[in-house]
Amino acid sequence: MIKMKNISKPFARWATNFKNKPFLWARLKLTSFYTGGVLIILLVFSMVVFALFVRDISSNLEYEGTGYENEADIESRVIVRAQNRLGTIIVTIDGLTIILIAGLSYYLAGKTLEPIELAYVRQKKFVADAAHELRTPLSVMKTGTEAVLAGNNGKEEYRKVVKDYLEEINHLSVMVDDLLFLARSDNLRKTELYKIDFSKLIARQIELMRPYAEKKQIILKNEVQDGLYIKGNKLYLKRLLYNIIKNAIDYNKPGGEAMVILKKVKSGIELKVSDTGIGISGDDLKHVFDRFYKADRSHAKQSGGAGLGLSIVQEIVKLHRATIEIKSKPGSGTAVIIIFPSVS
Repeated sequence: MIKMKNISKPFARWATNFKNKPFLWARLKLTSFYTGGVLIILLVFSMVVFALFVRDISSNLEYEGTGYENEADIESRVIVRAQNRLGTIIVTIDGLTIILIAGLSYYLAGKTLEPIELAYVRQKKFVADAAHELRTPLSVMKTGTEAVLAGNNGKEEYRKVVKDYLEEINHLSVMVDDLLFLARSDNLRKTELYKIDFSKLIARQIELMRPYAEKKQIILKNEVQDGLYIKGNKLYLKRLLYNIIKNAIDYNKPGGEAMVILKKVKSGIELKVSDTGIGISGDDLKHVFDRFYKADRSHAKQSGGAGLGLSIVQEIVKLHRATIEIKSKPGSGTAVIIIFPSVS
């Protein structure tokens, strides 16, 4: 009895793991459907070929009959021998074909399900990360509320709690806004783009961000070439500029510089936002566009970020048929380079 339990444990573990992998189960089901369909077609085809071949032998076989007493008996034996040989060949070919089809079906099923599985995994991670990020400020507010209700606080204590709550609410508001933007990102392709003065738009955004840079003790430099136009959406471009300029300020060092450069290049209109900040490691650089990814979580928390800024930037870049590249080294700053198609 104990021995049976020991044998059943690995099987039960395998069954549980198999159950928790719905895409493997779907892949095997697709494989079985593909293989079963091909098997039926192959069987029907083989039976038809076998029947036609036998009938052809029966109708066309002729003998001279020299040295044989029973020509009909000889013909029958030849037909049976041909049938057996043909049957063996067909069964062998069908068996090899089914093995080949099963392997090919499994491979193609995996390729078919791969983008769906990837989207499913990303969605699960996105929901889990969003829940985690939303839970943190809510927990802070809940703890603060419990502390206020439990004690006899004065006016200053209440002001401090309300101020903390306002910061958390602002953080939640920005995060929810970002989440809604990303949730609607599939509809961005329907957005109409118009010819706009990109130089003027960037110069205005720099001036709007200058007080924030001064508060963080960062020098914000403007090297924008005048009169450069692109085809775009002003609202989304403002958001893109806000995100990358804010990152250049937030992830900088006190007394550092953030530079915004716009110029015409051979491949289009190049926007470059660089800083003299903390930089990004090679491993982190691979994930900067992943949603909720934060290379320096403590620093990101101070800046109010949830790791969605560059994901939003990437979606806006795609909308404008532009390209984006990030160059960075730890301790040497970061440069975000976006090249937009130019318009005449």
